[in-house]
Amino acid sequence: MKRRQFLRGIGMTSAAVAATSPLSATAAPSLNEIEDYSYGGIQSLEDAVSREGLISLRVEFNERPVLDRKGMHGMVRISRGEMVRISTFFQGTIVALWLKGASEETRVTLGRGERFRFTLGELADAGELSGTMDGTGVRTNFLLDREIGEISLADAGITDPGNEFSFVAMADPQGGDPDDANGLKTRMKIHNAFVQESVDLANRLEFDPLFAVVIGDVCDDWGYKKDLARMNDFLSKLRCPVLYGIGNHETLLRSEFTPGYNMEAFNHFLAAQKAMNGLEKLLYSFNAGMWHFVVWPDPLRNRFWETHPHYFDWLERDLEKHRERPTMVFQHVPSHPIGISPMIGYAESVEVKRTFLEILARHGNVKYLLSGHVHIPVRASFKTAVSYRGISMINLPAAGYRPRAFGEEDYYGGPSQGIALVHLKGDRASVQVKTVTEELFDYPGSFPELDEASYPLWLRHAWELPVAESFRNSDFSDGLKQWARRYLYQEDVDPSNLCEVRPAPGEPGKSSLYLYCRRRGYQAPGQDRLPQDINRICQAVGIRKGRDPYIRFRYRIDGTITDADGFSGGYIWIEGYSGSSKVFNMMFSAGKIWVNIARQYGQIREFPYIQRGLPGQPDTWYDTILNIAGEYHQAGWGKSYSELEADRLVVNLGVWNINDGEEQPFGICFTGFELGYDLNEPSRAGGVAIGPKPGEDEWWRNKLWPSVNIAGEHRYIIATRKGRADESER
Repeated sequence: MKRRQFLRGIGMTSAAVAATSPLSATAAPSLNEIEDYSYGGIQSLEDAVSREGLISLRVEFNERPVLDRKGMHGMVRISRGEMVRISTFFQGTIVALWLKGASEETRVTLGRGERFRFTLGELADAGELSGTMDGTGVRTNFLLDREIGEISLADAGITDPGNEFSFVAMADPQGGDPDDANGLKTRMKIHNAFVQESVDLANRLEFDPLFAVVIGDVCDDWGYKKDLARMNDFLSKLRCPVLYGIGNHETLLRSEFTPGYNMEAFNHFLAAQKAMNGLEKLLYSFNAGMWHFVVWPDPLRNRFWETHPHYFDWLERDLEKHRERPTMVFQHVPSHPIGISPMIGYAESVEVKRTFLEILARHGNVKYLLSGHVHIPVRASFKTAVSYRGISMINLPAAGYRPRAFGEEDYYGGPSQGIALVHLKGDRASVQVKTVTEELFDYPGSFPELDEASYPLWLRHAWELPVAESFRNSDFSDGLKQWARRYLYQEDVDPSNLCEVRPAPGEPGKSSLYLYCRRRGYQAPGQDRLPQDINRICQAVGIRKGRDPYIRFRYRIDGTITDADGFSGGYIWIEGYSGSSKVFNMMFSAGKIWVNIARQYGQIREFPYIQRGLPGQPDTWYDTILNIAGEYHQAGWGKSYSELEADRLVVNLGVWNINDGEEQPFGICFTGFELGYDLNEPSRAGGVAIGPKPGEDEWWRNKLWPSVNIAGEHRYIIATRKGRADESER
């Protein structure tokens, strides 16, 4: 490649930031009007210049670097240019730099001893560079901002409404072209029908919406052009301008965002957005009346936020710029707890959530955060809405997708699909949800405060929990104090999950934790009934280095309700940590066990993991001792236990249920936890050695029945006792 031309002064702009074309609110794009689209890369250093006239770099370290007292500033030197600002993300493993007065000859030096050096010209030629700095692997690339920016109403074909107006919010239309080869043909037909009903509903309103915003999952499947084109056909029938936010269904499941600044995964979405309204944006904001609005992207793809850290910086500066305006944010994946299992592993990471919420709360101007993703029933939408540091957080029912199973009937018998109506009068806002059957519900003006202390793991990693040298409230005599809980959605009548302290059965004057689960009720057709595994509590205990820890406790299975043959069970899951790094997982369980408890955030597959079986004779107290170091050595994982340098254990007590077929209940009590050291005997329960979990008691999706999608249902077990018996005879 030819040597790059010298970069001109700070006020220079790029062709990539040209104004977008206006929207035609009456246009009805057809399938062939979504043209091929390419975000493009860097052909010259000029292409890397932001709207501010700055050059932005991303630096990623293989591990968190050791910072001096000046922090990252002391590790970065710039010659022939000036660093305007620097930010760190993801516990210091990701750094973003902004430079002014830069040219091809600008040199960046990272490190104090072993240094990583490069010029911007070299980076422009390569796209991405890698090396080492002070013994740590490092790589760097430019950060671009073509898909980011504040727009005007005119950019989107919207007329300034004054200080009183209303708009429509649509979450999860999630339809597409039903001529599908991936098993979604019937599901898409169902979604499409409700999308059309939701569009008709919006067009019948007694007021003219200023715009309609789709809060992610415009289409089903994985962002194929044909599906986005079909959704453009449907949504262009709305009699108002349409704005798009991106969710997790507009890109391929395993999308890549490197090397360099790789935006290929978003080409189809940006093409559909451009055809719909002339915009080419993943992250954008605008003003209408007295209000400021932010459309935040949520593709929910591995390493998206690590490769786009500048989105947080842009958001912070955008909200600061408009700090005098009340602000409403649209985000696909909710940032408040919902209380069903998929919304733990199928949500943003702790790091992303707390970074995002800290920025939103910083200036006090964000008043509402509206989200989708869950396909939530109306009742559950109201019950889960919360206030967080002055921000009203509402998860909206879907416009197309049928609701997930929250275990209870909705407020009425009809479908939950529909639209949200948002009304603005001056600096005041009100929100309603209207279903396709014309049921109208008003959200209250205030919501219960999200209690971080009661649910500390929502915005905190397990290794960040308070640590003591022994178990606190080990016998539950002080209720659930000192034990960290997950927020768990509770049905109003006959809840399917219980987590409470009760008198220890058969032991007067003593207490125990009682955990219970069964299949959630109200199994309406079309609901997405995924396994439930978040009915659990945990506590972190510090362990001494150079010593071999063990844990002693007692458990008792509730024989009055437990289905011994059910796909359900109780467990104690022990996570080992060295500082912030996980070093092992150990699962000891009674009944059946789902081998992927906690899914991606449990990191079951990433670290050494063992499965052990606990005896399950009901209504019997088992005195149990778990030799943690001994179990590790017996597994033969290569490193010795002492080499792990483990300094804490996170002990989880939980129950799970497959949430399909029969109720398959399971109940278990725990009490009497003790931490000790240097035990010369194997793990035991009731005096009997604990062995490997029998294979027939382990369950995972696809084990007994192909995990297929049938009109929106995930089918993964043989659902009846007769069916299971018939299968065993084959």
